[in-house]
Amino acid sequence: MAIVTGDRYLETLVKFVEEQAGPLIDGTLVLKLNPAGLHYVNSRLESLHELENLLSGAPVDYLRAYVSDLGDHRALEQLRRILRLLTELKVVSVLPLPTRDPTPVCLVPFGRLRVLELRGCDLSTSAAKGLLELRHNLEKIICHNSTDALRHVFASRIAEIKDSPQWNRLSFVSCACNRLVLMDESLQLLPAVETLDLSRNKFAKVDNLRKCTKLKHLDLGFNHLRSIEPFCVLSHC
Repeated sequence: MAIVTGDRYLETLVKFVEEQAGPLIDGTLVLKLNPAGLHYVNSRLESLHELENLLSGAPVDYLRAYVSDLGDHRALEQLRRILRLLTELKVVSVLPLPTRDPTPVCLVPFGRLRVLELRGCDLSTSAAKGLLELRHNLEKIICHNSTDALRHVFASRIAEIKDSPQWNRLSFVSCACNRLVLMDESLQLLPAVETLDLSRNKFAKVDNLRKCTKLKHLDLGFNHLRSIEPFCVLSHC
């Protein structure tokens, strides 16, 4: 699907999703959006929600003007229904590496995701809205060139790690190529992780893996590690 913007982007997306609804819902086809396009879709869905809240009491002329501005709200309703059923999503920036797209990411419409891939987004400048709510469903996350800290992916920015809920279904995590410096305490929120790829970052020390009791595959290649001693400790957890 060509990268376009605004209403044209939305029209193209609506048509694509309606035509491919079956494969998208059963997971044989994966929806891929760019951050700016995702942001625009969210803004239109939020407008749809506002319209629905107004339906009970607003003057008819006002509603007609609002619907005209919103465009085909029935198509948006159908898009919203399908997005709610998707189990896999890719959000990939079109900007050249290593640039990150600063457009805020909102995953609220995708409440059933089991697999999420983020590339070239910027979760450190602004939190990905709706990401933490996916912890009940998400089984696999790929987050490349999208964050400066692991806790920006796995934990709230305002709560202590000890007070943060765990990701009890997340078994595959790849946070490679993020310029990460610390294996911070948010790793303690991943008790179900079996595959953990933290390669191509800037770690000098292995830390906070004690609660990753199901860990089978760990990739720390192309970091700045100076000692393998922490692995000896980990093997006795």
